[in-house]
Order: sequence, then C-alpha cells, then structure tokens
Amino acid sequence: MKSRSTTRRWTALALQVALLFATFFSGWFLARRSINKVSELPSKQIIVSKSVFNKYAPLNAVDLAKAKADLAKALKTPERLNRQREMLNFVESLDSRTVQSLLDDMTSKPINDDDYDTFSDLMARWTEINPQAALDWVQNSHNQTTKFSAMDELFLNWTAQNPTAALAAANQLPAGLMKRRAIDETIWETAELDPQSALVSLRSLPPGQQDTDLYNRVFSNWAKTDPTGAVKEALNMPPSLIRSNALSGVAGAWAQQDPTAAMAWVNTLPASPAKNDAVNSVFQSMGEVDPQAAANLAMNLTGSQNKEGLLESITGKWAEQDPASLLTWAEKNLNGNAYDIAINEALSQMSDTDPAGAAAYIAQLSSPNAINESISLLADRWAAQDPQAALAWAQSLPADTTGSRDSALNQVLGKWISVDPAAAGAYIQTLSTDPAFGKFASQVVNYLGQFDPQGALTWAQNLPPGDGQNTAVTAALNQLASVDPQTALNAAQQLTGSNRNEALGKVITSWAAQQPVQAAAALSNLPAGADLDSATSGVANSWLSQDPTAASEWVNTLPKGTARDGAVVQVVSQVSSNDPTAAMHWAVSIGDPTTRNNQVVNVAQQWSNQNPAAAATAAQNALNLSGLSDAQRNTLQKIVQKAPTP
Repeated sequence: MKSRSTTRRWTALALQVALLFATFFSGWFLARRSINKVSELPSKQIIVSKSVFNKYAPLNAVDLAKAKADLAKALKTPERLNRQREMLNFVESLDSRTVQSLLDDMTSKPINDDDYDTFSDLMARWTEINPQAALDWVQNSHNQTTKFSAMDELFLNWTAQNPTAALAAANQLPAGLMKRRAIDETIWETAELDPQSALVSLRSLPPGQQDTDLYNRVFSNWAKTDPTGAVKEALNMPPSLIRSNALSGVAGAWAQQDPTAAMAWVNTLPASPAKNDAVNSVFQSMGEVDPQAAANLAMNLTGSQNKEGLLESITGKWAEQDPASLLTWAEKNLNGNAYDIAINEALSQMSDTDPAGAAAYIAQLSSPNAINESISLLADRWAAQDPQAALAWAQSLPADTTGSRDSALNQVLGKWISVDPAAAGAYIQTLSTDPAFGKFASQVVNYLGQFDPQGALTWAQNLPPGDGQNTAVTAALNQLASVDPQTALNAAQQLTGSNRNEALGKVITSWAAQQPVQAAAALSNLPAGADLDSATSGVANSWLSQDPTAASEWVNTLPKGTARDGAVVQVVSQVSSNDPTAAMHWAVSIGDPTTRNNQVVNVAQQWSNQNPAAAATAAQNALNLSGLSDAQRNTLQKIVQKAPTP
C-alpha cells in the first residue's frame, strides 16, 4: 500500500519545517499542530453522520476557482521548505465542503505522480475534520484509479487520530477488498501506537484474512518497549509462518536496542527456519547500527545458518556508510564469493565519490570476479561524471580473456556518445592506434546512424585509414542501407581491400529485409565471395517470408555452389513443416555433402512425426548418400524401422 511507504507524511513534514525555521519564526509556528499528531488532537473525536455529508453541495464555480487558485499559488511557492509550509497553511484553512470540491475536481481526471502529494494532503485534512464524510465520499467515488489510494490515506490518518473509531468504521464496510485494505491499514498504523491492541484486532480477523507481515510489525513495535513481554507472547503461539514473522519482528527491534541480549535470546531458540529468520533480523538491525560488529559476529557463525547471505546483507549496509573501512576489513577477513561481494559493494559506493581512488584499488585486486564486476560498476558510474577520464582509465586496462576491458570501453563510450556524440567522436578520432579503435568508431556510427545515416558514413570515411576505418565504414553502410540501399551499395562498391565484400554483403542483406526482389537483382551483378554467399542466404530468407513461390523459383535459378546451398537451406527451413516432400527434394539437391546430409536427416526426422511411412521411404533412399556419419546413418535406420508394418 502506498500509504505505508509514506506513513505519517504530514507529521514528518510539519516537524521538518518547524525545526528548520525555528530560528526565523516565532513560537506560534512550533506550536502549530500536525494533522496526524495524536497528542495534539481533541480527546473526543466527533464523527459526522452521513446525513450531514449528504447535505453538502459542491462549491459554486467562483468559490471553487478561488480554492484552486489558492492551491496553485501554494504549490508554486519558490524553495521546497517554504512551499511545504504554504501547503500546510493552505490545507489547514480548508473546511469539509472545500476539501470535497477540490477532490471532486482532482479525481474527475487521471492523477499523475506529481499530484499525489496534494491528493494525500487533502485526504489527510478531510480525515482530520470529518472522517465519516471522507469515507462516504471514497465509497461513492467512481474513479477506480484513486479509490484504493484514498481509502488507504483515509484509514492511515484516521487511525492516527482515533484507532478505535477507525477500526469500527473499517469493520462496518461491505465485505471485499476495500474492507480488507481498510482493516489492514488500521492495524498497521495501530501497531505503532498500541501494538497490543493491534494484536487483538489482528487476531479477531478470520485466519485467511490475517496478513502475516502485520504480525512482524506488531511484535517489532511491541519489542521496542517491552522485548521480554513480546518474546513471551510470540513463544506462546503455535509454530507457523505467523509465529516466525512475530519472532523476526521481536529479534530485529530488540537488536536495535541491545544486540547482545537479542542474540543471546535468539540462540536459545530450537534449530528451525524460524530461528534462522530471527537471526537474520538481528543481523539486519545490527548492520544498520554497527555493521563492523555485525560482520565480526557473523564470521563466528557455525552450522546451517546462512553466513554468506548475512555477510552480503551486512556489507551492503556497511558500504553505504563507510566503504573505505569495509575494504580494509574485507581484505583481512574474507575470501571467495563473500570477499568478491564485499569488495564490489564498497567500490560501487566509492565510484560515486572517488572514481580515481576506486580505479587505483581495482588495479591491485587479484580476484577475477571482483575485478570484472568492479570494472563494470566503475565504468558505469565514472562515465556519468567524467566520460573522458573514464575512457582514459578504461583504455589503460590490460586486455584479458574475460573481455572486461572491451566491456568497460563500450559502457563508457555508450554513455558519452548518448550525451555528447560530437565530443565523443572527436576524442575517438585520436585513438586510431588503439586495438579497439574499430569498435570505438562503430559505436559512434551506430549512434549517429539512427538520426543521420549519411552523416555517419561521412564521419567514418574521414577517419584515419586502416582496419578501424574499414570496420566503421562497414557499420555505417549497414545503417545507410536500411534507408537508402542504392546509395549504400554504390558507396560499398567504391571500397577497396578485404572489407569490400563484407560491406557489400551487409548492404545486400539489409536491403533484402525491405526489398528482396531489388536486392536479388543487385546481388546478381556482384562477384562471388564468402560474404556475398552469406548475403544470398539473407536474400532468400527475407524473400521466402514475403513470397515463397517467387523466392523458390529464384533460388532454383542460382548456379551450383556455396551461395546456392545456403539459399536452399533457407528454403528447406521454410517448407519442411508444411511440405516435407518438397523439403526433401530441395535438401537432396544441396551440393556440399556435409550440409546436404545434415538437412536430409533433419527433414526425415520431422517428416517421421507426421507420416512415418513416407519418411521411412525417404530415409531408405537417403542411406545411399555418400559421406553419412555413423550417427546420421543410425538416425535414418531408426526412421526406416519406425515405418508401420504393411
């Protein structure tokens, strides 16, 4: 429920504003009551009947316009704390009728995230002055998007004022999800105010309607003031998930006050999943207060307890507080996966504040897993702060078999290019001697090509000559081919060197995805070559998906050779499920024995599932093919044996 994550928002808001402005404002401001503060509410809560609510008429257009204008003025107040103070003043000036009219106006259209705080503030005010009227309004609301949020806010605030009245109202709601949410919200908030009363309310619910998380919250709040009483009550419960949640709640809250006593108590519990959960709660609480002490204690754990999982949770919190001390401790105390995790957690935090220091630390690491993960984290964080410095660092990394250097370079370049492609491109042009220059340049081309494919090609053509330029130009031509294939083909034909056929092949394949007939015609005028053989297969694949008959006729006109074999494989793949007879005919026509035999066996296997008799005949004929492997021959023989007896 959203309201649980924003619990007591108004109280926190008022206190924050009051504290920060205390030296500037007179005592009256400190005395202003928070809408949700129980101690400052009247001792008797006035519940207004539905009849009063029903007498309300919406504000007239003039009054509503003024209220909306006043609200807009408060929201536009410069500086956040002043704006919050103005909103407090505005909302506390509203009567029930005005709140209702403003909420009617807000919920007449979808509410976005920016409006939610205002919506919450209005619900809080209405709950303060007339909770029953607010409840009636929520129940009659036709805006399903806000209905549940309004119900949550209503009972959150109502419970803070008068838990008894709130629970009574929740219990009177019609059975259904709304009632369940209202009761849960009431118990959730009551658990903080009076956990024992909340427990009574929780236990009064039917077993299937008891939220087990609520038991954790109830016992956690109880243990803050009376851990021994909470322990006694929890241990009297029968073993169940509810009891486990209660024990975890006690353990976590107790550990925040006296971790030694809490751990001593947990150790008296019999071995069970519930005990493990309680141990986890103790360590989580300790990790927030004194992570080093928690980590040292976790190191001494024995048995089946999740030592590594606990250390991971603790070191994550420790890293947020003091990554440098975590690094020192981890080097002395950890090894294996626990060491890698702790180092990564610490360096992740350090990457935000001292990326150069994190880089220096990574350089002296010896664990491959810790190195690779930390490099990836640093590349991502540093690139967002200073991409040029991050790129220089990534270049300085040693090449290794894991590819961490290339990965870091790609991460940094990807961020820099997306933010400032001109600066990134200019810097990359100075790196022509780097072994990864072609990858650098291709990243720029792939980004620029999304917006200006011709400009990306021009940029690549102006790079220093060499393999890197060839790689970038090929990538640029592939981009250009998707929007202007003829221009891309003309440019590819002007190339010289080993990448010419590669570029031509990429252009033809990209062209075929849009216009296979034209791509096939262009391909027929090009010389044979390995990359163009692959392009022939690409043309066949695209054309077959658009016009299988015409594509098959084209493939049949191709001269025997590698290019035709690749195209035939595409035909076989397309027709084998619907026309295995034709597929087998095509497969047998393949010239290369290895490719042919693979395709023949694949077709025979698929055919055998549809028509065992026909497949057996085809398999018997296929046994006469040359070059069959033992495995292929055995497969064909099994298909023959599968034929039904005449």
